[in-house]
Amino acid sequence: MKIKTKISEMLKIDLPIIAAPMFLVSYPELVVAVSEAGGIGCFPSLNYRTPEQLREGILEIRSKTKKPIGVNLILHKEHNPNWAKQFEVVMDLKVELIITSLGTPRTIAKEIKANGSSLFCDVTTLKHANIVAKSGADALIAVSQGAGGHAGAITPFALIPYLKKETGLPVIAAGAISNGSQMAAALSLGADAVYIGTRFIATPESRAQNEYKQMLIDSSPDEIVYTEKISGIPANWLAKSVEKSPDILEDSPKKIAAGHAGGEQAIEQEYKRWRDIWSAGQGVAQIEEVKPAGEIVKEIANEYLNTINSLPRLIR
Repeated sequence: MKIKTKISEMLKIDLPIIAAPMFLVSYPELVVAVSEAGGIGCFPSLNYRTPEQLREGILEIRSKTKKPIGVNLILHKEHNPNWAKQFEVVMDLKVELIITSLGTPRTIAKEIKANGSSLFCDVTTLKHANIVAKSGADALIAVSQGAGGHAGAITPFALIPYLKKETGLPVIAAGAISNGSQMAAALSLGADAVYIGTRFIATPESRAQNEYKQMLIDSSPDEIVYTEKISGIPANWLAKSVEKSPDILEDSPKKIAAGHAGGEQAIEQEYKRWRDIWSAGQGVAQIEEVKPAGEIVKEIANEYLNTINSLPRLIR
């Protein structure tokens, strides 16, 4: 099956389904499964402690699939002090998709294009979208209200058509997308692809703890906590995991963010505590079981086609 959009053509993939890169979740197994199923699997560079380990991870993926893959780079030195060295690795290994967040790609955009790679940027507002558009982004990831991890506060019904009209760039919809009907809704708003994270956590291929996966199944959308106190940036988290360590909300966001970036030995304990506060989006509403990632991709594509074919014909 193939679903043709600007993004699927740009990335040379069969389906406009992007598995969002997730910290401590997305590793070779998940990336390969999604790419082999026709979408594109992505992972964050921060899942690897050193540039050498990052290189080994990409080579492992390349040994298992020849399909396109993506890597997320956080361009904020406080959150990712080694991003420049990580960038060298992904350029050297010609990763097809570079996704940047928490910064502007202005200094690296030309090199990405010259390398034959595509540049997508996470945005939550038009202001940031305009900045990365001028910096050379090929497409915008519209991170709207309800997305897992770092998320915006604007509903996708407003954000997706707004960014597309104002910037003219292809837009990828991110936020509470777990099935094909939600994909159909996103594309009807003008999105050129969907960016799915939370749904792919509940898969055998993700390296999330089993308790984390079960918590996704057991949680409802109103059990998602939106706060900046955990990582220093507004994000969505599973309330049940936050409740296990309620004092985490009183800790310094900078201290926790340093642990997220794999900093000094002194904050190692904080790093472990941060790992136990689990991110998720409001798309938990549609997660009922752990299912292989490849099956999820194909199921979403089939549901998308069934949805658009079953829409009522209101014009007679």
